[in-house]
Amino acid sequence: MAENESQPDSPLAVSVEKLRHELDRWLDFAVMQGERAIGAIRPKGSEARWKPAVDVVELDEEILVVADLPGIEPSSVDVSLAGNLLTISGDKPATESEAGQTVHTAERLHGSFSCSLPMPVAVNPDSVSAETSNGVLRIRLGKAERVKSHKIQINTGEGSAS
Repeated sequence: MAENESQPDSPLAVSVEKLRHELDRWLDFAVMQGERAIGAIRPKGSEARWKPAVDVVELDEEILVVADLPGIEPSSVDVSLAGNLLTISGDKPATESEAGQTVHTAERLHGSFSCSLPMPVAVNPDSVSAETSNGVLRIRLGKAERVKSHKIQINTGEGSAS
């Protein structure tokens, strides 16, 4: 055995094994707990911020942005477009607890949020609409004329002199 290889019971091998065991334990915990595990291993003093789930979908004539905003009044949501950057911001209120209640689990995040999304193509700022239904915000942004696809006729070379 080479001199620089660690012995099975050397202090380095024991430390590495302890570290491996601890990492395996944390990974098992994360797999079993899912999202709740992230909160358990978050550094002390860091606050979890709520951010809505957002989908950006490109269609033939428009971009569709869908954002989940459960429990948020539409009047407290701001949507703005600056160039090609769409920003959705607002505030998700905390759940009020009543006197005499004991909260055993509180996992629903709240607070102000801001989500800026670059559009995948140029959009027409005059062709934007937004609507909300059942806590889901849908924003439709028409594509700029220069990025809409156009069918191009292919001419054949028949009949031309070469």
